[in-house]
Amino acid sequence: MLVLVAQIFLLSGCSDEPFIVFSAQNPKEGLNKNQLENNFKQGQRVYFAIISPKGFRDDMIRISLTKKDVKSEFWGYSNYRNQTIRTKGEKYYSDYFAIREEGIFVLQAFELINLNKPIATGVFRVYAN
Repeated sequence: MLVLVAQIFLLSGCSDEPFIVFSAQNPKEGLNKNQLENNFKQGQRVYFAIISPKGFRDDMIRISLTKKDVKSEFWGYSNYRNQTIRTKGEKYYSDYFAIREEGIFVLQAFELINLNKPIATGVFRVYAN
């Protein structure tokens, strides 16, 4: 797991701020910059890793997945999924979604001590097969 954090930390430009990366492959098996992507097919697993090089300030973080409605004239937003997870003192959290509908999705991570300001934000797109 330490290798994962080190690899992605080097790929990200060595920022101290938390960030999110997406891939079609499980990041726990290691990633390189060619495996990072933001476009996925419907039903395909969208793996993500939320990485905080300095570690998370809180033992729990909330992740929020929001869908942008591209058919709406004003790009409405709908809450797709929320989850509170325990970070267990780690410097990253990794999981995946399998999304079966088209759209643009925004994944945000929040520390529970401040749910008004995300610590990291990532955007990806799911398109029809």
